[in-house]
Amino acid sequence: MNEKIKELAEQAEDYVESLGLVPDYWQAYSEKFAELLFNEIANTAVVSDGMFNGNERRLSVELRLGDMVKKISVFGVEE
Repeated sequence: MNEKIKELAEQAEDYVESLGLVPDYWQAYSEKFAELLFNEIANTAVVSDGMFNGNERRLSVELRLGDMVKKISVFGVEE
């Protein structure tokens, strides 16, 4: 498992355990884990603006989570 995902899972587990007895442990855990995961990806996003084929602007966003990287390109960005 990706080390960063494992770290976030442990943080979510610690958080839910700190709440004490909760009616639905797995729902609370899932919601906290999703929040931590979303924030980690959002906080590591890199936005690039450059030229494509020498005449068209290209905007791209690179999302990172530990050693996993996903690059999303958007073509034809207007100035």
